[in-house]
Amino acid sequence: MSRPVLSETDRTDVFRGLANPARRKVLSLLSKGELSAGELLSGMKASQPALSMHLRVLRDCGLVKQRAQGNRRFYSLNTPAIRKAQQWLSKI
Repeated sequence: MSRPVLSETDRTDVFRGLANPARRKVLSLLSKGELSAGELLSGMKASQPALSMHLRVLRDCGLVKQRAQGNRRFYSLNTPAIRKAQQWLSKI
């Protein structure tokens, strides 16, 4: 039997990140490339505090990366983590 690609904790984190429709929308927007928080906000029906909370969850789950440039924050998909999740899902 092969070792699982994702640990139980990693799977829990990934599914917690994917559980909310707003977080799935963020991931969908980021699938086109890196975006600033303001650009993400304009593409969503969410308040700034709500978007911040969703981004924090996605970062904590390892699905999204953040990059600071001055006082702006840019977000992108953490592609290796997403690929690991895809590999695990393809085996079940």
